[in-house]
Amino acid sequence: MKSSQSGVKLSLVIISIVVLGVSAWFNQANAEDIPSKVQTKEELTVAD
Repeated sequence: MKSSQSGVKLSLVIISIVVLGVSAWFNQANAEDIPSKVQTKEELTVAD
């Protein structure tokens, strides 16, 4: 019984790490997209 409980805990920890890694990757991808959008807005303002 105890060995199966430790296996469940280990799998939950691994799943949590994978979810955090994927969410961090998406956040980094979104952060890289934001400056390019800000630059285009600034360029449009400068062009006007």
